[in-house]
Amino acid sequence: MIKHIVLLKTKENAPLQEIKKKIENLKNEIKEIISIEAGIDINFDPASSNLAIITILKNEKDLEIYAKHPKHIEVIKFIKPYILERNVVDFEKKG
Repeated sequence: MIKHIVLLKTKENAPLQEIKKKIENLKNEIKEIISIEAGIDINFDPASSNLAIITILKNEKDLEIYAKHPKHIEVIKFIKPYILERNVVDFEKKG
């Protein structure tokens, strides 16, 4: 399995609850997604990112399908104007 983790630092006016809902709804739109979760930072550390997204997919092929899927691209276009910084890690999860 592949874990796709994205951390976003957003502008202050970002509609985080709406973004979270749109991201988590991708599970209903993209069959390759095993699970997807978005979490809004609790603001414990001012240097933190605002949003964490964890997506689990079966393999790299499914990750590529997910990355290019029109529904995923649609959500990215919605989020993009609010992003100040984006970090991504993809790794193989064994077991």
